[in-house]
Amino acid sequence: CVGATTLNEYRTFIEKDAALERRFQKVFIVEPSVEDTIAILRGLKERYELHHNVQITDPAIVAAAMLSNRYIADRQLPDKAIDLIDEAASSIRMQIDSKPEELDRLERRMIQLKLEQQALQKELDDASLKRLKILNKELAQKEHAYAKLE
Repeated sequence: CVGATTLNEYRTFIEKDAALERRFQKVFIVEPSVEDTIAILRGLKERYELHHNVQITDPAIVAAAMLSNRYIADRQLPDKAIDLIDEAASSIRMQIDSKPEELDRLERRMIQLKLEQQALQKELDDASLKRLKILNKELAQKEHAYAKLE
């Protein structure tokens, strides 16, 4: 069994319990440098590319190591740089997979108009027929705009 903790957490929770402490071997590890982190990230690059199905460039790896070291103070390298790469790759994958907002909005509006159109086709009064005519015109405009964006 392998466990990892900070020195403060070790003192707070494990050191006080002698039976629990005997079950662990203490190994002190120094936080890797930014250069070491870059090497670690290069080794993990292919796995994250396969997992998220995106390409991760070397400048992105270098930037993740440097920026995470500079701006994320509450965690240690390489963990914070790995999380940064993972979140960025995940975000890119979601952007690639998701439909553009304008297309999504048009599609939703077209569905609303078609539902209203079906309901109005059952009505025979003048107001409903007039509304149906306006609705058909708006639906045609939305379909044209959707086709242009696609």
